[in-house]
Parts: sequence; C-alpha cells; structure tokens
Amino acid sequence: MKRFALIIALLSVFALTPYAQQKRTTPAAKKPAVAKKPTTPAKAGQTTKSGKTGKAATSAKSGKAATSAKSNKPATVQDLEKQRKKIQQQIKEQERRQVSLQKDVKKRLQNLMIINTEIAGKRRTIDTIRHDLSNLDLEIDSMLLQIDSLTKELAICKQRYVKSMRYMHRNRSSQSQMMFIFSADNLTQMFRRLRFMKEYAAYQQVQGDQVKAQQEALTQKYQELSQIKEQKTLLLAKGEREQRELEGKQTEQQNVVKTLQKEQKTIQDIIAQQKKKDAALNAQIDRLIAEEIARQKARAEAEAKRRAEAAAREKRLAEARAREEKAKAEAMAAKGKREKEEADRRLREAEKERRAEERRAESAPMIAPSEDVRISGNFESNRGRLPMPITGSYRIVSHFGQYNVEGLQNVTLDNKGINIKGESGAMARSIFDGEVTRVFSFGGTMGVIVRHGSYISVYCNLSSVNVTRGQKVTTRQTLGRVGVDNILQFQLRRETAKLNPEHWLAR
Repeated sequence: MKRFALIIALLSVFALTPYAQQKRTTPAAKKPAVAKKPTTPAKAGQTTKSGKTGKAATSAKSGKAATSAKSNKPATVQDLEKQRKKIQQQIKEQERRQVSLQKDVKKRLQNLMIINTEIAGKRRTIDTIRHDLSNLDLEIDSMLLQIDSLTKELAICKQRYVKSMRYMHRNRSSQSQMMFIFSADNLTQMFRRLRFMKEYAAYQQVQGDQVKAQQEALTQKYQELSQIKEQKTLLLAKGEREQRELEGKQTEQQNVVKTLQKEQKTIQDIIAQQKKKDAALNAQIDRLIAEEIARQKARAEAEAKRRAEAAAREKRLAEARAREEKAKAEAMAAKGKREKEEADRRLREAEKERRAEERRAESAPMIAPSEDVRISGNFESNRGRLPMPITGSYRIVSHFGQYNVEGLQNVTLDNKGINIKGESGAMARSIFDGEVTRVFSFGGTMGVIVRHGSYISVYCNLSSVNVTRGQKVTTRQTLGRVGVDNILQFQLRRETAKLNPEHWLAR
C-alpha cells in the first residue's frame, strides 16, 4: 500500500513539473495599461462596498491568496500516507461500531426471547390458576348443596329428638312407667309394654346420636368450605400478582421491541449468521450421530452373529452328547465280541467329539447381555421427569422448532433443540445414565454426545469438558463448563429423529 501511494505521488509530481516550467519560461503577456482611479484608504470603522473594513478586506485577500497557493501545492508522500492512515482508522472505527452494535442488538434480542418465554410461562400459570379457580367454584357449589341437605336432615333429627324428649318428660317418673307396665290386661301385654319402653329408650339414644353425627358432619363441611374459600382467596391473590407481573413483562417487551425495530437489518444479519453457524454445527452433529448409529448397528450385527454362533455351538454340543449317550446304550447292549468292539469304537468317537465341542464352547468369548433395550425403556418411562441439563437457575432463551419471535416481524428462528441461559460458571450435566460417544470441538467451543440406549443427548457451546469418549456417566453427572455467554445448546434425539427436549425435561 505504501509503494502504491509513493507511485501516485511521483506521477502527480511529474505531471505538474512541465506546467510549472512552462509558467517560468514563458513571459507573461503585457496587458494594456488601464487608468486607475485614485483609491482612498478605508478609515477605521468605515466599510467598503463589500461590507468589510479596509484591514479585513486586505486580510481576506491575503487569505484567499494563501489558500490558492496551498491548493496548488502538490500532495507529498507524507500527506498521502497520513490520509491513508486516517482512512484506515475510520474503517476500523466503523467496524468496531458495527461489532458493538451487533453485540448490543444480539443481547437485546436474547432479552426479548427470555421475556417472551417468561410471558408464555406467566400465561400458562394464569390459565392454570383460572382452571383451579373454576374447579374450586364447582367444589364450593357442591359443598353448599351438601351443607343445605345436612341442615335439613339435622332439623328433622332435632324435631324427632325433641318429640321423644317431651314424651319422656311427661312419663319421666318411675311410678308412671311402672303403672304403664302393670296396668296391662295380661302377662303378654305386660312384656310387650316392657319391651316397648326399652326400645323407645334405645330409639331416643339413636336419635340423639344422629343429631350429634349430623352436627359433626355439618361442622366438618363448614370447615372444608372455609379451607376451599381460603384456597380460592390465595389463588385469586396469586392470579392478580401474576397478572401484574405479566403486564409488567409485556410493557418491558414493548420497550425492547421499540428499540429493536430500528435495527431490522442488523437483526436479519445476526439471524443469518446464527443460522449459518447452526447449520454447520448441526451438520457436524448429524455426521457424528450417523457414525455412532452405524457403529452401533455394526456392533448389534456382530452381537447377533456371536449369539447365532453360540446357539449353533450349543446345538452341536447337545447333538454330540446325544450321540454319546446313544453310543453308551449301544455298547451296553452289545453281545458279541465284534459287535462290542464296534460299539466301543463309536462310543470313543462320540466322547472325543463331545469333548472337542465343550472345548470350543469354553474358549468362545462370553456374550454380555445387551443394555440398550433396558436403558431405552427406563429413559422412556422418565419422560417429563428428566433433570435439566444445566446446573443452577436457568432461563430458556429459544425453543425447539421453527417459530416467529413475538413482537418482531419477519424474524424467524429454526432450532433443532433448545438454548438454555444459566448463571455464571454453570455446568452441563447428563440427563440420564449413558455412555459418552463423542467429544468434539466447533467454532472455538466444545460439545459432548451421550448415548442412552437408542436415545442420544447433545450438549454444545462448552468452554471445557470433564469426560472422555467411552466413559460411562450417571444421571446429573457434570460433563463440562458452559461457555462464556452462559448459554447451553441442548439437543435430544432418538437415533436420527429430533425430539423436543421440553416434552422430556422436568420444569
């Protein structure tokens, strides 16, 4: 660049040199003398026709002359070098401002997506509260009906009890009771009256117990009703609090959207860069998972082959043992000398064949039972209860699938997993028991792939990793530290099929 500027400066000097020499060598043509009017010097404070004082006019003329002389002066190499450095500084400053603007817009965009996630959570909470309030209203209506029914039954029981008490009060003396019994016409009627008195006393006791039971049941229903109303009051307060928080989040969302609407082009550039980066990352993950699936398939085929060979060995051993037993029976049944010798020969051959099959079976490697089916079943049974793949408090920045960012037009995201923003120093952890199949690097960060039977979890954007390939990990075991932006990119797959992690993780 310096050489190029020097060449330009030399060319400009060579181009101006003939013109300067021509001006020096060619005598100036004499102009005809023109009679000049006598001029009077401008007095102090007196202005000329141009509106300037005499001294000012003289200064202006001298300034114009100096400027003209300076403009006619050819640019030197030092001047061009200064201009070049100034332009480079301006370009660097512009690039710095552009990077700073992109970082600021990206941060605001992340905040907007976090706010959108919180708004969606608040809406779900409010819907749940409304549903619970509706159920409580139904319970209250049912409780009021039960209380009304119990009140009526209690009133009837009280009337019966009062009636029996009045009767007993009129016949409360033992003399009246004895007169009632002994005034019977015969012995049978006497026993009937005696039994009636006992049964009436028992009836009175039952009526009293019924009144007491109804009263207790009514009291219990009132207590349950009070508890339900208290729950409803708490839910109403919680609903109002959630509604206020939702309105605050919506206001915050609108403010962030207003600041982002002016940076539509920058947002599109950021989204395009992110999509390009995600496409490259997903391509690498797809390739690694395809290799793992192929390796797993080859291992399954080899295991199936070993099992088939083991079954064939067992079959040959069983056949050899059967032939040996048959030869023993024939040897025991043989009568003649020649027949006995032939049977003994067949028995020795059968024993030799049986021992050879047993040696082959003993030398064959042991086949460990496959754990993939068991792990896959346990993984599926824990759907919706798997732990979050990040330690500490967290916020979901972007969700699974293709969707539009609420509040912004023509801003579409397409995520193969979810992005989770954690605290500073957050760690990525395994969501289930499994085996680390890959540890890879991408764009200055690292990633880990863990296989859980036929399911695969992927942890990306890690600054460091604590595990190695082939290592067995347990549920909640740390895998590595999340990157400097504290955002964990998490994916979940069943072989090549991409799953929505939010359907599997506990919230």
